[in-house]
Formats: sequence, C-alpha cells, structure tokens
Amino acid sequence: MGGYDGEKMVSSVEIYDPRLNSWRMGDPMSTPRGYAAAVNLDNSLFLIGGLRSNVQILDTVEVYSASSGWSVPSFSSIGKRSFASAVAM
Repeated sequence: MGGYDGEKMVSSVEIYDPRLNSWRMGDPMSTPRGYAAAVNLDNSLFLIGGLRSNVQILDTVEVYSASSGWSVPSFSSIGKRSFASAVAM
C-alpha cells in the first residue's frame, strides 16, 4: 500500500494472492503516502499516518473495506506519524 517509487510517494495498492502465487492491482488510496502504519481490525484495514513527501508527515487515516473500498474517516491519528507500527487490541 503506497510507498516510494524512487521519485515520489504513491497511492497504488498491490494485492498478493498466495493461492495463485500472483499479484494484482487494487483500488488506490486517496492520498499518496509511504512509511505508514497499518492494522487490520474488524475486517477493515486501517492505514495511519506516513509521509506524503520528504517534508510532509501525515496524521490522516484511511480505511479499506472489501465491501466499500477506501474511505477517509472523520477522525485522524493522535499526532503526525511515519515509520510507525500499529496494533489492534
């Protein structure tokens, strides 16, 4: 999800299917970002913070659900974070 392509942060999403041993493109995120934290909670994937550029650290959250795709909730993370980890408890 996202990342750095050598020039800029990207919003692309690549999905690996271990049954087929193959990759496919998924729906892109709304915000290009790299180095974000990700956690799965209640069948949704939460992507938290990250870098939008070399100087812009994000506090935004995006949520992916297989039934509805990507959404941006009304809440943000507690603070701007990149190179972070996330845990669901």
